[in-house]
Amino acid sequence: MTARDTVAEATVTGIGLVVPPVPLPRDAAWFDHRTRLGRGYRYLPEACHYLLAAAREALAEAEPEQHAEERRGIVVGTNSAVTALHSDIAGAVRVGGFDTLSPMTVPFFSVNLVAAKLSTEHGFKAFNLTVSSPQVAGLEAVHLASHALSAGRGDLVLAGATEAPDPRAGDAVPESGAALLLLRARTAHAAGPVVRTALRFLPPRAAATPAGRERAGRAVQAALDGVCPARPLSLHLVTDHSPTARTAAAAVRAWCAGTTAVTDVVGPARAGALAPLELLARALRPDRPGPEAVVVASREGNLAFAAVDAR
Repeated sequence: MTARDTVAEATVTGIGLVVPPVPLPRDAAWFDHRTRLGRGYRYLPEACHYLLAAAREALAEAEPEQHAEERRGIVVGTNSAVTALHSDIAGAVRVGGFDTLSPMTVPFFSVNLVAAKLSTEHGFKAFNLTVSSPQVAGLEAVHLASHALSAGRGDLVLAGATEAPDPRAGDAVPESGAALLLLRARTAHAAGPVVRTALRFLPPRAAATPAGRERAGRAVQAALDGVCPARPLSLHLVTDHSPTARTAAAAVRAWCAGTTAVTDVVGPARAGALAPLELLARALRPDRPGPEAVVVASREGNLAFAAVDAR
């Protein structure tokens, strides 16, 4: 098992969460970009609508104009933001050729342009990064943003995830919505809860041997010790059905035993990156009883850890 980075931390000063209500009647419409965003957004991809709406929530009381546009950055994780759009483009080309493509949708051929629209909307020009690591991309975005802040690359960063239903998801549960955190560098004067994150990679072959599982267990527990200086009251564990994810989950439960309640979110391997960010955003709300943590493990070996502290 290898460590990509050390623990990163940042102060959270805004939260934007745009997700379907639960329960949601089958085929019910839950988001209208005309009422949430206004005129001029009709031709944007669905995931871009969610991202822009979440950003408005996160920035509602932030006064970002106090910082220069060149000191404000964006990091967004996604696995299926433009998958449906790409499917439509491929179908149109097969049937009628390139000349049949709509000039309103072609600009979003690149997934990076979803977050780029957010940059132009709010003038965040320090950096703009899109990550798409399976399942962990949302927490990875928060981690990268926190590192950028601590390195002095900006003063204010919007970081999180956005997803739209994937037409090729098979039996996976489609994700719709966006979750964004507005982050500042952690300092003695920065008010607000602190989020700590860490990333690890567990080679899938490690789950096949007792020695590999033992090493993975030690590494997982070291990562949790890093992001949780004090034991959280509860931990949300997001995994799939793979041997790799089960190995990581066993190590997480061993670390939590007797001190921390674990809730499991187990889904198909093609799940997107939104669910962990939604859990983290909810854990940051002031009405929660105490510190919480989120851990994601995927069959590809990507692991991400996040914890909330100091409300």
